[in-house]
Order: sequence, then C-alpha cells, then structure tokens
Amino acid sequence: MNKFNLLKQIYIVLSILIFSSCFTVKPSTVKSGKKLFETFYVGEEGIQYFIKPLTYKNDIGEELKLDITFRYKDEIKDSAIMNISLLGNENNKNLRRIEISDTQNHIIIKDIKHLFTESNKKIVKCRFSMKCPLYKLTNMFINNDWGITVYRQENHSKYTATKKTKKTINKLRDVIFTHL
Repeated sequence: MNKFNLLKQIYIVLSILIFSSCFTVKPSTVKSGKKLFETFYVGEEGIQYFIKPLTYKNDIGEELKLDITFRYKDEIKDSAIMNISLLGNENNKNLRRIEISDTQNHIIIKDIKHLFTESNKKIVKCRFSMKCPLYKLTNMFINNDWGITVYRQENHSKYTATKKTKKTINKLRDVIFTHL
C-alpha cells in the first residue's frame, strides 16, 4: 500500500467520524439551566418547556417527584401539565386531591389521572398526571418554599421541598419565569 492510498483512507475515516458525530448531537437546551429543564421549539405554538423532576419528602421519608411541561408564546394562556410520582411503601392510586401552596399562593387540583403503579421489593411507585392553569403556576415561582399535600381516601401526607429543590425553584424563576 502506498502512502497516497493510506492518507486517502485516513481522510475518509476521519470524514465519516466527523460527519456521523453531527447526527448524535442532542437538541439544544438553555445552557444556564440545562440540568434543570429543557426547551423545544414547537413552531406556531412557541416554546415547550420541560422542568425536570423536583423532589419533595414527607416526615416518614417517602418522596414525591414533580415534573412540569408547558408551552409559551407571547402570553400566558394555557395550562401546564404536572406529573407526580409518589415513592413509598403503599399503593396510592386513589387520590382525592392535591394542594400546592406557599406563603402567598394556593393551588387545589381535583382532576388527577392515575397513569400507572409499579413496585419492586422495597418501593411502590405511583405516577399521576394533572393540569394546572399556567398563570397560577407562574405565581408559585415567586417563592421557593412550596408544600405539597396529597389527599388519599382516608388520610393525607404533607411533602416539603428539599434544599436542592428550593435552589432549583429559585434558578427556574430567574431563568424562565421572570421572562413569561
């Protein structure tokens, strides 16, 4: 094999590697919050935001994870989809309502859809979906000390934000919600 053929083969291999790496790039997210949320352009409907799960805990160590999806273009006029996962020792598929509150705002959601329940040997995970008016959710981001109360058939549990969740809410407020 002569030197010219070897250089040609190296050039082809490098070109293929560079070209194929362009197709593995993930759609862009906002750099200042890329670990906290993702944005997607959805054409005429503006930008879709996906806020990655925020963690809340109750007094017996069970967790609630909340993620939020909404679209925004020019004005607040739609609802946000809020999904929660309850991670604990029991099956919680029958919820009556969920209340999200801080020192100034209060949201009550009664239309809750059970998506699925799965369990392993230690934890039962129940997943739910609900809608919330986007303007109410936007008002919640004024404060970071959210409490979430989950009302079941017979009892209820109060979940409080972890320190990391409080910091995340502050960052989301500064990066997303002050611009809506």
